Amino acid sequence: MSQSWSPGVTGSWLPTVAFVRSSLLAIVLVTVALLGQRPDLLVLGAPFAIITAWSAATRPRTPPELSDRLGNSTLREGDATIWRGRVTDADGTDLVSARMEPATWIDHRIDHGTVTMPVVDGRTDLDVVVRSTRWGRRLLSPVRLLATSSWGAYQCSMHTAHTSLTTLPLPAAFDTSAPRRPTDGLVGLERSTRRGEGSEFAGVRAFGTGDRIRRINWARSLRSDHLQVNATWADQDTHVALVIDAGADYGISEGIDGAASSLDTAVRAAGAIAEHSGRRGDRISLRVFGAVGSHVVPAAAGPMQLRRVLDTLSRLQPGRGATAARRGGLPPWPANGAELTVVLSPLISHEALDRAVSLGRHGLPVVVIDTLPDTVLADDDPVAALAWRIRLLERRAEIRRVQQAGIPVVRWLGPGSLDQFLRDVARRASAPRMRVG
Repeated sequence: MSQSWSPGVTGSWLPTVAFVRSSLLAIVLVTVALLGQRPDLLVLGAPFAIITAWSAATRPRTPPELSDRLGNSTLREGDATIWRGRVTDADGTDLVSARMEPATWIDHRIDHGTVTMPVVDGRTDLDVVVRSTRWGRRLLSPVRLLATSSWGAYQCSMHTAHTSLTTLPLPAAFDTSAPRRPTDGLVGLERSTRRGEGSEFAGVRAFGTGDRIRRINWARSLRSDHLQVNATWADQDTHVALVIDAGADYGISEGIDGAASSLDTAVRAAGAIAEHSGRRGDRISLRVFGAVGSHVVPAAAGPMQLRRVLDTLSRLQPGRGATAARRGGLPPWPANGAELTVVLSPLISHEALDRAVSLGRHGLPVVVIDTLPDTVLADDDPVAALAWRIRLLERRAEIRRVQQAGIPVVRWLGPGSLDQFLRDVARRASAPRMRVG
């Protein structure tokens, strides 16, 4: 979304160090030359005196006015936008420079984020290309603008306000060819297990109360004693419930161009699954636990739902582990209406595994995606390394017990990560299941 021009800001003209130095040098040289009858010093001081007098005579009378805006305030990871500054009422101004201070996860497409433009007819435009390399909401650093008069004698400094920039996560590559579990929905791409209003032919049956006239099969009805109608399979949808463990962020995050932390992987994987399911017409819901604040997106379908999910993901801030999540309360977990529950977690705390097992015991298909990166510790502390190895051994045993309970735990590998799980769900859909009350 493009922002409008901000209200103009102005400054005041102040003499530069060069102007003060030139003035003092001209005064000293001319004074000494006249008192000491030194024409050589007068020759040396004359250029400084002329430049000083010229600069004072052409001093700008009114300060310039700066208006700025950001081309797009919402980006995807790796995309770039343009900060544009417009300087007006700059009569007597020679050059204008704009500098944007470095910021975390922001790259500038020019050296040191500085751009300099000449002033023509009292106005000029300055453009700074900024690129966001990681999802999230952040403030761009204020832009400092410096206007300079002729000979660099006077300068006017102005600062812009902080600009808000929202970076949506770039969904990872994901696709699946495995069939989905049959459901009882009415919207979507997959065949339902029951007949109803839809577009796929299922057979011919006798006319009943509530049938539409346009579905009457006149050819079959003429050969029968009763009216016959065309029956169809009900179009179905799947409710995909995404659950993210944001209690902590493990690993090093280097943005879209480098290594990914556990929360980076979870956010991008959730975006990929949501985008894939949204194209199929499925309903998507999102619940986050352990993060700062509450993040719940109710189930819905359509392009706007995908945008709501991505916008919510961009606001995630990791908390302080599962203990903080329990203290602050957990969002409601998927109910029986969720045909597919995907839990994304680094599996360091017990909360995600406990909830996944609880959902699985209630007859819901659940898959846990392990988002822990291969490299977590960046230092060489032997005590910390030993403690981490012990925790990984405990984690491996916990994952094994969860898998023995019938909850699959898979690593996120992009396309095909959930194929085997979805095939197993579809194969077990028609089998009898035991449900814990």
